[in-house]
Amino acid sequence: MAAINKIAMVFLAVLNLLKELVAVDLSAVSFGAALVVLISGIALMGKGFKKVTVVFLAVGIALLLYFNQPLGVWISGVNYLTNVISILVIMQLFSIPIEVGKYSEAARYWLTKSFNREAGLFLFATSLTHVFASFLLFGTIPVMVSLLGQTLKSSVTNYERFMAAAVARGYSLVVLWAPGAINLLLVVQATGVSWVELFIPGLILSIIGIFTSWLMEAKLVLSTNPIPANLEVAQTENNATACRKACHIILVVISLVVITVGLGKINIGTGSSRIMLAGLVVVFVWLAACINRPEFKGTLQNYWQSGLLKAGDLAPLFIAMGLLSTAVEKSGLLIIIQPGLQSMANSLGIFSMAILPLLMILCAIAGIHPFISIVLCGRILTALNLPIAPVTLGLCLGLGGSISYIASPFAGIVLTLAKFINCRTVDIALRWNLTFGIVFFIEGIIFAYLWGCTFG
Repeated sequence: MAAINKIAMVFLAVLNLLKELVAVDLSAVSFGAALVVLISGIALMGKGFKKVTVVFLAVGIALLLYFNQPLGVWISGVNYLTNVISILVIMQLFSIPIEVGKYSEAARYWLTKSFNREAGLFLFATSLTHVFASFLLFGTIPVMVSLLGQTLKSSVTNYERFMAAAVARGYSLVVLWAPGAINLLLVVQATGVSWVELFIPGLILSIIGIFTSWLMEAKLVLSTNPIPANLEVAQTENNATACRKACHIILVVISLVVITVGLGKINIGTGSSRIMLAGLVVVFVWLAACINRPEFKGTLQNYWQSGLLKAGDLAPLFIAMGLLSTAVEKSGLLIIIQPGLQSMANSLGIFSMAILPLLMILCAIAGIHPFISIVLCGRILTALNLPIAPVTLGLCLGLGGSISYIASPFAGIVLTLAKFINCRTVDIALRWNLTFGIVFFIEGIIFAYLWGCTFG
């Protein structure tokens, strides 16, 4: 079953790439591949995601049957979020050159050589997580714990708190701008605002978040004592090698952004297909550079055996979410509730932009994944005549999703991080990250409003 699931996901990724580049309608073929991914993937899912997926499927199917929707709507619903699955499959390829090239050694070198205070280590760890997360996505957490864990345990006074803050925040902030970030793709899909419009303000907002996080931890939590000098430095690296590998990582991120923007300028593909093309170009160049290394074959096999299954665990959920979202839209339910929501938005005025991300965060704390709230809230709110610019709406949706990642004990990043550093999810989400989330929420709302007024 796992092999069928992986083959179907790769085939789906190829179809989603081709359908934007050729004049042939591939929706029916994509529908068939998505059904295979759905059926095979449900059997492989964890219990939590499986329950949510089954509920969404049941509600979506019930609505489509009740309102007697034609086959075309069913196909559209199943295919609605398959582009997200495809991007996740492609971005997982980046784990191969990262592992083959031993880039973890370079990170460990800089960590142990360049900082003598916890505040500097924290800023470095957060920024490094942020950069890696821009293309490793869900693979970032185990990579960062492996990368920094042993060194930080002997360096900082509260390792669990340090990692929970640096890694969680560095990861969550990247969803505001990164080309392959699923949250941002869902925002683009839900609002119609292009990725190019959200990239610069999202990047600026993420930098604001990183420095806000650093200032808060440096002033309130981190020790000011010098770090012990007897740290184990990575012996396999030297300054020149570490600098070269750091440049490689920076070049990868810049290349992803430049190629994505460039494809848009020459009108090749749409938002999601441009991101897929950019990801494939960059990762294939990187893979070609390390294909002759002895570790390459084994790492590639590991990607096929386990890396793809990370996407397989989420793929059925995305298909179910797309089906439910389409069913709600086509049922006419949004038209029924639109007058009431419009009245509320009119009475709140510009403050309606603050209610949106706040509701998303509260939903996340209650256990509703930000993927779900972005899709459903985006569908509802873009149908309203809100007194805010579309780019502001997109930034608010992104802000709500970003904070939801670190403020909810049920978020995947919090659950994964808790497992790797052996602490409680409640501590990570509510005890160590909620205060930052509140401060960043206020900053983000103000920034989104000012950006929309100036550039919207």
